[in-house]
Amino acid sequence: MTTVSPQSSNPAPSDSFADEIRALVEATAPRLFAVVEQFRTDSGEPDARVAAWGLAHDDGSAQVTAVDGGFRMSLRTPERAAQLISLRPGSVGCLVWPGPAAATTHRS
Repeated sequence: MTTVSPQSSNPAPSDSFADEIRALVEATAPRLFAVVEQFRTDSGEPDARVAAWGLAHDDGSAQVTAVDGGFRMSLRTPERAAQLISLRPGSVGCLVWPGPAAATTHRS
């Protein structure tokens, strides 16, 4: 018995169409952000850790996953993740948007 690979019924897209597809993906891709927890150590020194990573969508919503796997959340806004981190006593949450013009949003 021989096996035959199915042939694609769709022709390979032209270079211009492939460029259009790439532009569509880039225009609609969610934006990556980190949820950073800032705190003081026992000695009083400032410290921070990346508590979670998130994806911000065009509609303003966000999906967030803890670095340690402790939680996954769907939120109305990315800023809500920073607010939730700030609920921990002694912690301040902030968002950091990776990239060339990285921005930080603090929540107290």
